[in-house]
Amino acid sequence: MNDPTAAAAHPDFDSITTVTCVGAGTIGGGWAAYFLAQGFRVRIWDPAPDAAQKFSRLLDAAWPALTELDMIAAADRTAWSVHTDLAEAVTGTGFVQESAPEDLALKRRLLAQIDAVCEPSIVIGSSTSGYSMTEMATEAAHPERLVVGHPFNPPYLIPLVEVVGGQESSAAAVDWAADFYDRIGKSVIRMDREVPGFIANRLQEALWREALHMVEQGEATVEQLDRSITDGPGLRWPFQGPMLTFHLAGGEGGMAHMLDHFGPSLKSPWTRLTAPELTQRLRDDVVAGCDVESGQRTIPDLVRHRDAGIIALRTLTSELAAAHGTEASATAAPAPTEAVIAESGPTETRAERSDSLPVYLTEVSEDWIDYNGHMSEAFYVLVFGFATDQVMDHLGLDADYRAESKASLYTVESHIRYLDEVALGSQLRVVPHLVSAGEKRLHLAYEMFVADRLVATEEIMALHVDQAADAVVPFSATIAEGIERIGTHRPDWVGRAIG
Repeated sequence: MNDPTAAAAHPDFDSITTVTCVGAGTIGGGWAAYFLAQGFRVRIWDPAPDAAQKFSRLLDAAWPALTELDMIAAADRTAWSVHTDLAEAVTGTGFVQESAPEDLALKRRLLAQIDAVCEPSIVIGSSTSGYSMTEMATEAAHPERLVVGHPFNPPYLIPLVEVVGGQESSAAAVDWAADFYDRIGKSVIRMDREVPGFIANRLQEALWREALHMVEQGEATVEQLDRSITDGPGLRWPFQGPMLTFHLAGGEGGMAHMLDHFGPSLKSPWTRLTAPELTQRLRDDVVAGCDVESGQRTIPDLVRHRDAGIIALRTLTSELAAAHGTEASATAAPAPTEAVIAESGPTETRAERSDSLPVYLTEVSEDWIDYNGHMSEAFYVLVFGFATDQVMDHLGLDADYRAESKASLYTVESHIRYLDEVALGSQLRVVPHLVSAGEKRLHLAYEMFVADRLVATEEIMALHVDQAADAVVPFSATIAEGIERIGTHRPDWVGRAIG
């Protein structure tokens, strides 16, 4: 890589107040949300006429998750603007993150245009997921300040960023970019050299290709493939990656034993890394499999479920690091406060970590505020009711079920504790727990949080009622099987009497 001594000094990190995101799609918008949460003003360049509306919707979805993990006190979710003039978008910026579609000609042209209007000292990062900077920087007048900063989706939650320069990139620019990402809370891999597809994508692609082969050959369904990871090696990977996993598989002999004894199996014809032809039939089979696995869950439902799981895992890795006296990695979120851990019980993990019942997220609106300036008690009940609706949908007791079976879940007893005041604009997170289940009933408990502050709890007993017969009836076999898969958890406050 080039390292011209005449290159302008890059900005001091403490002086940066504004960053620019070029492109406001899934990746660019995710970056913009993350930069906002880190306290920056964000200028977004995107020529699409509906760019502002799309980003606003993405920000609404991302902000509750960011409040859980990576937000600083000075963050302002309104500190963003959308521009169609590129020079205007980079005015006063301290860094540019380009996230245009994966089109090499487009990337070359756009990076050259950004380079032409930016101050000489500004580093320009690209979110490309496949192209090298060497092949993207060919039209830029100052390729030395162009680097790859490859994130993972969603950028506002996944901490990994792979940083690497091209043949014309300066080492100073690559180092600056790596340090900048590290400073704002990302887990940075500063790659030693350009690798097609980078590191993590190469590993993802190998798994993806093998999965497509198994679908094509009728060896596994989409749901089986996903569960083979989520209920298998995926449970180990947040704590030890694939290399350490095989190191442990070697027992006391570690990786040496693993390679010496199992190395010959690498030549067994288990994998078919050449991609299969993407025929119409294979494409349709994979799409149909995803529809079957998703069931009644919409894309927003799956996003909320994914984000809650990532939050829980990142929180857990931080707690485990603290418990073992090791430094928490950049992937870990700040540990919950002692009070929140105590509420969960000393020996059990919180239910939101179990991938069981979905966490409900919402924001306190103006009409929920009473004459004392805080959320009215009636709206605590409303929010807990919304959380119950989400639990019902998750268990299959949704609108279609109610229409077809003429049966629904009725709350017959409840107990709410109002533990703290909630202000206008607060981001509420309601964590559901299945305390117990019977043939015809569910015993549920909910914990309502603002950040890590427990503000209310509710305990309910709900019965499965046949509305036509006006009688309590057993759950259907399908619903009962779904309930059976949910792990139970009894918070220590459940069963308390009033007073």
